[in-house]
Amino acid sequence: MNETSKPSWRYPDRGAVTPEMVVRVRLPQLHTFTRTAQFDQVAAAHRFTDVRAFNRFLDALLDIGGIDYDGLRQLEEAHRGAAQRLAEAARRGPRLTVWSAATLTAFTLCRGDGQVMWRDRFPLAVGGIEAAQTSALHAIWLAGRAREYLGADAATVDLRLARGRGLDEQVLRREALAAALVLDAVVVAVHNPAAEHSTEVEVVDWRSTDLSTLRSQDSP
Repeated sequence: MNETSKPSWRYPDRGAVTPEMVVRVRLPQLHTFTRTAQFDQVAAAHRFTDVRAFNRFLDALLDIGGIDYDGLRQLEEAHRGAAQRLAEAARRGPRLTVWSAATLTAFTLCRGDGQVMWRDRFPLAVGGIEAAQTSALHAIWLAGRAREYLGADAATVDLRLARGRGLDEQVLRREALAAALVLDAVVVAVHNPAAEHSTEVEVVDWRSTDLSTLRSQDSP
């Protein structure tokens, strides 16, 4: 067989890849995406970057995968607007400091001066990342209760984590937004009072503490 008679269909070039093919092949992964930027990266990787190809990709997402890209984009815009309004209100509100740490069996939260505000055991055994994430979520929830107690429309939570690797920051920010809080998170692995108190076994009920003491000393 000479060179000109080779069946070229066996060797499709990159241009033969269509948006429909990409969506069908990557559908399980696409269903895990939560941001339009993730879909944009897929489109760019397959060179669906001109208006016609990109719109065809969006149509394939909707028709084949039931994924509403435009709806997600509108939701993101609404969240950005809400976050901007919250940030403006939080600048006028209090700053709340919470130290957070966890072991595989319990979480510990402390106020700015290191006093334990809340300690409780996990009902089931968890991994290290899940324990740290759960502790951070409890810290945000506690700061939200403190904001309500102080009568503030919005506040900033100064969250000081003993561990940051592996945490889902998007989830933490969504939880903070829902609690009318701007999240300012930083990892402080050394001299973290919550970590230093995490080996203690006594349960501390947050209802027995003064939530107003979460307010930072230099807070308005």
